[in-house]
Amino acid sequence: MNRIQFFVLTGLSSVLALLLFGHIALNYEANKAQAEIAVAQQIATQGGVSYQGLNLLARRIFNDAEKTGDPGLKALVSKYKIQISGGNSTNSTETPASPPSSPTVPSH
Repeated sequence: MNRIQFFVLTGLSSVLALLLFGHIALNYEANKAQAEIAVAQQIATQGGVSYQGLNLLARRIFNDAEKTGDPGLKALVSKYKIQISGGNSTNSTETPASPPSSPTVPSH
């Protein structure tokens, strides 16, 4: 092996070593990003389940407030601006323009 061949092979080996380290670094970053996405998907799924539970809870509180006329429950409903009408329950932080005088809950 002459001198030129030695330098060419050394240079190619160096390039391959750099590519290998680059591949390892990119693979590590991809796995890290994939783990973050999995956590975000889990949070989104749990949020949907929590929303359904909170929606059901708001309906029950509203129904009990209407049935019993309990001022504490009515205050709780109005404090969190819970409005139930047309089958939807919302928990809004925005002030509604004009709250309905008697919200309706559809019968099941």
